[in-house]
This record gives sequence, structure tokens and C-alpha cells, in this order.
Amino acid sequence: MFARLRFTYAVALLLLFKSIAVEARIGSDADATEPIVGGGQTTTDVAVQLRQLYATKSSSVEASTQEQVQLFYTLVDFMPVWTTDAGPTESAQAALGLLLKAPRYGLKATDYEVADLRLLLDSLQAAPSKLQQRLKVETRLTTALIRFSQHLSHGRIEDSTIRPSQVTESDIINVAIHLQQALQSNNFEQHMLMAQPNSRSYVRLLWSWQRLLESDTVAARKMALTVALNLERLRWEPRADSIYLVVNIPAYSLQVVRGPQVVRSHRVVVGKAATPTPELYSAVKFFQTAPEWRMPHSIATKEVLPRLKRDPRYLSSRNLRLYNQVGEPVNASRVNWKAVTPAEFPYQIRQAPSSRNALGNVVFRFPNPYEVFLHDTPDRELFEANSRALSHGCIRVQHAWALARFLVERDAGKASTNRVEKMSESLNEGETMYFGLYASVPLTIRYQTCEAEGSQLRQLPDIYGLDKVLAEAWERVASHTADVASSR
Repeated sequence: MFARLRFTYAVALLLLFKSIAVEARIGSDADATEPIVGGGQTTTDVAVQLRQLYATKSSSVEASTQEQVQLFYTLVDFMPVWTTDAGPTESAQAALGLLLKAPRYGLKATDYEVADLRLLLDSLQAAPSKLQQRLKVETRLTTALIRFSQHLSHGRIEDSTIRPSQVTESDIINVAIHLQQALQSNNFEQHMLMAQPNSRSYVRLLWSWQRLLESDTVAARKMALTVALNLERLRWEPRADSIYLVVNIPAYSLQVVRGPQVVRSHRVVVGKAATPTPELYSAVKFFQTAPEWRMPHSIATKEVLPRLKRDPRYLSSRNLRLYNQVGEPVNASRVNWKAVTPAEFPYQIRQAPSSRNALGNVVFRFPNPYEVFLHDTPDRELFEANSRALSHGCIRVQHAWALARFLVERDAGKASTNRVEKMSESLNEGETMYFGLYASVPLTIRYQTCEAEGSQLRQLPDIYGLDKVLAEAWERVASHTADVASSR
């Protein structure tokens, strides 16, 4: 489950000070130890009741949502914001109107109980002074808007087995504060929608989807789930930086994105279905030229060991060298390979820098738990294939040397000439060199099966069959939301 929104030290102090202020202001108006069930009908009465509901931590089944509702009402001094003695506010009507537009953003209006909310607002319009009706509008509309903001900013699905590795908490907006700011803004809807991701892919996909909705409702119905799933995926990602790298696995592409523009595009080879490339968020911190390849243990035991059992000369014929666990070279022809098992394989296989090295001329490193990286390849004819899910999980990049040069020139500016010359010297001499980046470049490896191409929607092959898994989780969230709503 993605990281729950926690109170920061500053917010905790704010809660304390506001709670004291509210107690001083309304403590004499009513006894806050017992709920009001009738009689009081003023805004102060509603405030007292809201304070009773939210002045202590919620134990709801949707704790993260209810904690945010609690924080929101603390921020507004527990005063009603959607209702007055005369009925619903203009902000309440604007809020309901926004929730009704949820499908325009790839979300489900039913998640936010819009039918019930509409009836509540209508009934309050007819009988504005009823306390319980006002309380229902306040609590349910706020809960719906908090949930909508959460879904809009970082997605509906919390399942950690489906979502990629976590983003940092700084990348997740505080939806209670965001809702309060929206109420204070000149345009409630516009401010609420600022919770959405700012990446180029998200903005373009959303625009193309809304355009299709307006022009061809039949086609839109057919595409609705596919678009919703891919907008969901894009909401999981960190907020877009000024420049970043993005690999889209089903598109077999790597793009360098600066603001709204793609400034470089490279074809890539990604993992096979049996050895898929993982989705992740990281940052490229350095690269190596003329790299040595250290064969992953899984490849050595599953693919190379059976070949060595048949032919002990297999390694030497491919410029591969064998080392023991302390890094000393071992003569592969003197090893009794028939006695070696995958469970007990005390060796490491390496390949020295060369024109036929499996990593090619350059490899880009970035922190991740999967031991994958971006790299060049000597097998450059693979980039001409239409379907390029061919690797063991790492990503092979076409024109990788040009990408390395771009990163150096972007990183060092006029001082990059010397570094580029050293890169070339590294290749000429077959000597591995490290080039750190002064400013690391954010990297997203995503799985997006629908994207905008011009003003049209383009579907991509679901090469790992992940759309079905995500669709099932999408429907489970809908069922859970319905169960929670019916239990209120």
C-alpha cells in the first residue's frame, strides 16, 4: 500500500492550536460530550457537532481518508463549509458539479456517491434548517472530495503488488490542505484539478480522452476502461521534474522529456515476458564507458551452466572469463562442470570491455532493487524489430553513446568538452571509466498501454498481460467503495 499521508510536525502544531481556539470559542455554546439530536439548528450547532465527530482520531475502515477529513475540519475550525442556515453554499454546488465530471478524468462518479449527494443537497434546499441534513452534507461531501482528490493525485489502487516501488512522501499532496485552498481560491474546480499529475504523458492522454468524449461517445465507451487504467498508472508516478528520462515498456521507447517537449527519443529492447522489465522510479546518477559485464547469477546458472556441461570451452569462445568468489581467475577447462549444480555455483562470469561486450560501449546506472540498468548493445540489428521484448530484464538503448554525450553536455555545459574526450579515450583504450552527473536525471520506467499520438489515442500491446490484472484490481476497488458507502 502506498505511503499513508501522515501529519507533519507543523500540521500537528496547527491541529493543537486550532483545537484550543475552537474549544474556547464554542465550548460555552453547547455541551460537546453528547451529540446533538435535535433542537439546535444554527451554524454554531453544526460546528459543535462537527467538532465532536472530528476532534479525535477516526478509527474508520478508510483511516487515511477519514484522517484527512478530520484534518480538513480542524483547518477550518470545525465550521460548516458546504451549508448555511439558508441551504447549500455555491461551493457545495460547484463541488457536486465537479464530482459528476469524474469520468472526464478517468474516474468513477459512483465512488463519490454523487446520486446520494445530489438528493441531500436538494433536500437541504427544501428544508435548510435541519441539523442532521446539514451534518450529512458536510461529512459526506467532504469525504467524497477528499477521496476524489486522493484518486486524482495518486490513484485509486493501493495494492503494493500492483503499484511500482514507492514514491517519496514529498511527492504526495496533502489533500485536506488542498481542499481548504480550493475553497479559498477564486476558482474551486480549477484549483481542485491542480492535484493531477503534471507529466507530459498524463496531460496529453487526458486531453485526447476528453476530446474523444466530446466527439465520439461510442468510441469513448469502448476506450473508457483502457484510458482509465493508464491514467491510473500515470498517477502513481512522482511529480515530473524539469527534465527526466522515461521508458515506456510496451512502446519500446526511451524519451528525454523537458517540460512539454520530447527532446530525444531512442528505441529500446526490454525484457521478455518470462523475464519482464520492472516498473520503477529512480534517477540516473552516473554511467560507465567501456564497461566490464558481470553476468547475473541467474543467467549463469540457468543458461550458461548447461552449456558448460556440454562444452567447457564455451566461455573462451565468447570472450567470457571465470572467477572464483574472491575474484581470482579460474581456468574453466579444468572445472568438473558435471559436478556443479545451480544451487552450488561458486563462480562469477565476466566479459572484458570490447566491441562485442554484452553491454556495448556504455551502461547507465541508477539505484533500484532489481539490478537492472540501461545499456548499449553490440546486437544493434535488434532495434529494427517491431516487437522488442527480448532481454533478460535490462533495457538496451539504441544510440546509447549519443544519450551519454547528451547527458554530459547538459550536465557540464561548456566544461563538457574534456569529459567527452575522456569518453572516447576510454573506448579507444578499452579501459572502463566512470562519469558521475553533477545533477542526477530522474528516470521513470513505466508500463503504459494507451497513449496520445497527436490528438488521437493509440493502444499499445499488453506484452506482459498486466492490463487484465489492473482491471481486476480496479473493479475490486469499486466493490470496496460501494460496501463502505452502504455501511454508513
